Amino acid sequence: MVRPALLLVALVGCRLSDKLALAPGDPVVQVESVLDPSRSTQTVLVQRSQPGVPSESVSGAIVTLTDLDPRGCATPAVQLVETASGVYSVSDWCPLGAGDRITLRVTTPDGAVIAGMTRIPGFRGIVVSAGGTSAQFPPARLAIDRTRDSVHVAADVSVSHAIQVEAIRTTTGETATLRFVSDTLSVVIPGDLVDPFDERTILRAGCYYQLTVAALDTNYYDFTRSITNPLTGQGFINHLSGGIGVFGSLVPLSYELRVTAPQMDPREGKYHFSGRVGGATVDVVWDVYRDALSATRIRAFVDGRWAGDSVRTSANGSFTDEVFRGSIFTPAVSPGPAYTLQGTRPALGIPFSVAVRTSASGRMDTVTVVQVSGPSGP
Repeated sequence: MVRPALLLVALVGCRLSDKLALAPGDPVVQVESVLDPSRSTQTVLVQRSQPGVPSESVSGAIVTLTDLDPRGCATPAVQLVETASGVYSVSDWCPLGAGDRITLRVTTPDGAVIAGMTRIPGFRGIVVSAGGTSAQFPPARLAIDRTRDSVHVAADVSVSHAIQVEAIRTTTGETATLRFVSDTLSVVIPGDLVDPFDERTILRAGCYYQLTVAALDTNYYDFTRSITNPLTGQGFINHLSGGIGVFGSLVPLSYELRVTAPQMDPREGKYHFSGRVGGATVDVVWDVYRDALSATRIRAFVDGRWAGDSVRTSANGSFTDEVFRGSIFTPAVSPGPAYTLQGTRPALGIPFSVAVRTSASGRMDTVTVVQVSGPSGP
């Protein structure tokens, strides 16, 4: 059984400075790039660092990617465009496949040359099982009862010996609740895992998650599992010449994971919301679950039509005594909630009013809510 270590992933949410403590010496060029064939844009970050001095972006560098196995690509060698200070990008480049060798060359304005190579990994096969559901390659929807089920991953990878598993709620403004790398290609993730540092549930009932399994190349795997000893400066595994950092690649596969649990609190169950918000129709069902580690916090599946749009998301909320508070997130609002709600819950089956505040405009509306089922209800 593999227990999650809270490791960093790819270029998003991952900084070389978080992992590297430089020994005293001259300035050094840091390069970060993790290629992802599923993305249309590939990015390289170039910085210069020195102990005791904040890292600074390196502008004006010449950054080149070359596909040594171009599969008919007309421009296997391409110079990236600096889209922000120290950030170099290329879009709609060669299609990348498993086994392709890609080289990186960075020449800074003062003549430093940093080089590296990655081989794109891939999947020959995969089976992801959760509760009574299973899937091979996505798209797929999986479901677990967190109190009794586990997520099982069995991968067959090529040009690789490691995978990364990540679970992140499909709402705006949240970071991954689960993320780890493993050189064991068959792993089991218990649904009832608890983060011992934050004392919070990892997979929360009432939430949709994007569950991603990625095949990792050697460079990126070594990057995630090594860190510099701040006293000796040793320990960081570096595959670049002329500088330090990571030039690697990964291939992700993503699944939807729906997490439930037995509903035992009388405030849990299904709530029907109806009315209008901003003049648009509200007709949704919230399927509410209390957090396993809290007497007040809740999460809820939200399915139906909200403010005129079809939604399939999850919401946060709480019950303080019978006062209900909730938040709905949408992709248009980041990082905070798009709507906040408040009302006082009566007994099962009795309608009550809930005030809805739209975050962007501050407009207030009122919708009608009724709890249509509970642990002992229909």
